[in-house]
Amino acid sequence: MSEITHPSRPSSAGLTNGRARLWAIATLVLLAGVTASRLIGLDHLPVWHDEVFTLLRVFGYPGDTWEILFSGRLLTPAEVLAFQQPDPSRGWADTLRALAEHPEHAPLYYLLGRVMAMLPLDPVTALRGTSALSSLLLPAAAFWVMRELFGRGPASWVAAAVVAVSPLHLLYAQEARQYALWTLLVLASSAALQRGLDRNRSRDWWLYGALVTLGLYSHLLFALMLPVHAAYAWIGAARAGGSWLRPSCLPVRSWLSAVAAALVLFSPWVLVMVAGFGEALNYTQWMDRAVGAQRNLLAWGGHITRAFIDWSPDPDPPALSLLWLIPIAGALVFYLARAPRPQVWLLALTAAAYLGIVLGPDLVLGGSRSLHVRYGLPAVLALQLMVAWSIGSAFGSAGTARVAAAVALALVMVLGVLSQWRIQQAETWWSKQFSAANIEVARTVNALDRPLVAVSPGGVAVGELVSLAYHLDDRVRIWGHGASRERLVLPEGFNGLVLLLPNEALRAAVGPDRVPEPIAGTWQWFLVRP
Repeated sequence: MSEITHPSRPSSAGLTNGRARLWAIATLVLLAGVTASRLIGLDHLPVWHDEVFTLLRVFGYPGDTWEILFSGRLLTPAEVLAFQQPDPSRGWADTLRALAEHPEHAPLYYLLGRVMAMLPLDPVTALRGTSALSSLLLPAAAFWVMRELFGRGPASWVAAAVVAVSPLHLLYAQEARQYALWTLLVLASSAALQRGLDRNRSRDWWLYGALVTLGLYSHLLFALMLPVHAAYAWIGAARAGGSWLRPSCLPVRSWLSAVAAALVLFSPWVLVMVAGFGEALNYTQWMDRAVGAQRNLLAWGGHITRAFIDWSPDPDPPALSLLWLIPIAGALVFYLARAPRPQVWLLALTAAAYLGIVLGPDLVLGGSRSLHVRYGLPAVLALQLMVAWSIGSAFGSAGTARVAAAVALALVMVLGVLSQWRIQQAETWWSKQFSAANIEVARTVNALDRPLVAVSPGGVAVGELVSLAYHLDDRVRIWGHGASRERLVLPEGFNGLVLLLPNEALRAAVGPDRVPEPIAGTWQWFLVRP
């Protein structure tokens, strides 16, 4: 009797692998779409104070260029904004000289921005596009570092998703500053380190050395990753029963060689920093302004929660931030308790190092660094990846834990995407710091009859005045007085008057019978009523 043959059926393993591939493809398409939104509306948020100086340095304008603003001439908004445009007479040498005047800012982002500015784009779009292109790779870098640390599994995909939908990373992807590039290189160098420690191949250490070099040139605080990486490698060697300090430890020589090469390549900028050390200290003195430990701690609570949800252009109330911190804290505790050893320590050390370097001095010595999340972005990013691991690892469980992980990921994705949508629709956002109200201030100025903006000399005044000029009508005139000891006399023919950071001489010129009133709750802008 002949055997009856049945058509072959796919095995359950084949079906499982097929479903996994489909989910991976769908997730990749979704993440690519969300991440690509970083390139949409690059010019919709206002250009704020720090971005003004980014364009100034990229186009090679030295600091004394701004003396024209305080020469006593009446200027149009277009004349003020001329310094935000490239000048054909200023080349790469002028850009390098302008950057050397501010050695506290490493030059890589600015040089890349100079290249982008050669494209037929608006300068603001070009410079913000430089950040956006860096941020496009950030989810991939998150995936890479999680794959190198924890192997194949859902955690890598969850990490990429968390970073892709994060409203915080969207904000810095659309800002003409170096922070998106810096965070990208923090993750990429950490992934390359793990790859080098696992394989100890020369090409992996060459890659690590190159990424460390680029990282040092992206932001001076990247240097903190060197002791973080050293401590992590030492923990790994000690756990394996060896001594990382012995020459016989194979990766140690490769790591030291890679770092030594990176430091040698970074030495030209070290010389620039040494030569301009006094100027760098002067430009960073504002960080020492004491604001109190409670305010700094509450600020960090807001930084962490806004990495996941950010629905308002104003900072969230402290109670709401603390409420969101509860599930985040639970995920972090789970990560520290359950993540594989020694891989658990790379993200933990990164978070601790940047929290320590920013929050530590504020608590011990007093200061206001913690009010600005940009200096602690690697810490926030590391915390996000820890949360992602906790969610991803729960997907490997059964029953309630898996359902909870799916709900948590869905919640993070929905809240993140909605937050990004609100940012894309907004006129301004908290990340613009004290320039956030400048659009409203410009409306006040433009509504005046024969308006004049009068400015007293100062570095903060320069950034704020140019930020405002982006939104002023052509009929507005700008008058900046010098530091002359003679009695100031305001220009005639103007009825509406707005003051920017007026000193005593400018207030005296206004007269005792006209009291300047702060505009829109700002501390730098004042309206003088007719």
